[in-house]
Amino acid sequence: MVFLIPLIAIISSIFIIDHFYFSKENEIIKEQKQIEQKDTKQDKQKYLENILNQK
Repeated sequence: MVFLIPLIAIISSIFIIDHFYFSKENEIIKEQKQIEQKDTKQDKQKYLENILNQK
């Protein structure tokens, strides 16, 4: 019974550390996706402007 308390503490600390680590990674990934979406919107606008300028 005494051995279960440290075991539970170690396992729960691992889950807590993983949660914080992966939440930071997810924020970075979300920021990168937002930047990519902005880039694609600008590319679409440039493409449409080029088509309109050709005529």
